Amino acid sequence: MTVIDASVANKLFLPHEEGHFLASKIFRNHILQTQETLVPEFLFYEVANTLVTKGIISLWKITNALTRLYQIDLHIYHPVEKDLKDASRLAKKYHTSVYDMLYAVVAKKYKARLITADEKFAGATKFKFVQLLKDIH
Repeated sequence: MTVIDASVANKLFLPHEEGHFLASKIFRNHILQTQETLVPEFLFYEVANTLVTKGIISLWKITNALTRLYQIDLHIYHPVEKDLKDASRLAKKYHTSVYDMLYAVVAKKYKARLITADEKFAGATKFKFVQLLKDIH
């Protein structure tokens, strides 16, 4: 099982960004059922926010991207109180956002790897189960 964060999911819909091909491969593997992908439910909000605020993307493209994201049928995890408390504690310790740390909490809970394109997060935490998107082969 793999957990991906919004930095990876966003690349699926931003083809001009480095990592688009690798992100597409992750989603394709999920669709083909060769790799299960788990995401916290707020990933959808983060992707929508990025598409709205990053660059000049038409509303039509944004709504189509969100439809595609839901059609991928990712496994959605609904964080519980303990997850949020753990993420808050770790975010404070590693000076990251609670949002970013919650992906790590979910990955650790499921003994999964977390794939991220966020080099700053990976560098700050140095968690063994975190893998940068650019390092995927």
